[in-house]
Amino acid sequence: MVLLRFNKDTKKWDTIQRENKIEGDLYLDGQLLERLKFAKKQQKNDNDVVGLVCGDEGSGKTASAGNIMRFMTDDKFNPATDMIGAESDEQVMDKIEKIKKGGALMFDEGNSYFLSTETMKTSQRELHKLFSIFRQKNLFVLIIAPGFFRLNSYFAVDRSRFLIRTYLVNGVRGYFKYFGDKRKNKLYRMGKKYHEYSIVPHTLQGRFTKCYSLETPEYLDFKTRTLKNTFDSFRKAKEKKPTEFQIKQKLINNLIITNPDISTKELASILNLTERRVNQLKKSNNE
Repeated sequence: MVLLRFNKDTKKWDTIQRENKIEGDLYLDGQLLERLKFAKKQQKNDNDVVGLVCGDEGSGKTASAGNIMRFMTDDKFNPATDMIGAESDEQVMDKIEKIKKGGALMFDEGNSYFLSTETMKTSQRELHKLFSIFRQKNLFVLIIAPGFFRLNSYFAVDRSRFLIRTYLVNGVRGYFKYFGDKRKNKLYRMGKKYHEYSIVPHTLQGRFTKCYSLETPEYLDFKTRTLKNTFDSFRKAKEKKPTEFQIKQKLINNLIITNPDISTKELASILNLTERRVNQLKKSNNE
């Protein structure tokens, strides 16, 4: 692993000897570092770069992605502005609008934008528009998801350029495997049926450490707000809205209850119902 520190004077990352390490220095796997340097060059060449970080719960996906974001933003990574969780569509678009050209954005696993389901938060067409914005702004984008094979093929294959899969070794986090573009695409095609990652050899593997930017009070506050948004969304989803039929039925019942002097025949004519049905409603309202 390479120990790095961003030099604000030269605007470059310096390599630091381990004995000179201070709080806030960044560890990155050497081979991964070279690929991230290439991603920066791609941004300068008027391209966007989309990467995926997947893995089991508790395997360190967010920490791994956070360290990558620190490097890609020249240590300006701010989770509150550069990270998207379970937020409203308006909040998401506001963050994307404010990201500068050549910037970086991270979608945490709290969002459901890229899952391959029929009940996605936004439509496919809107997501395609989202990626066109990434391209226009030459953004570096990381998408964190629990499982690679649960992603929609457009994002897993067509629009992403690499996959990082984090995993545990004897219950210890901090390990990853990297799949380049071609191997990632082959893995999606061949491994999707059984969700099997070992069916395609990884390009490289390495280690990662905790992310300094995700240990701050600002990030903890962001996580708290994201959790609240998740619960709010869940509650709204659980609330059952009355159907058009239920609304109409309630109006009919109210009309029958509040007009006891009107005959059954007249009510049937007004409501376009049979007299038998009106009598049934009258009976049920009186029970």
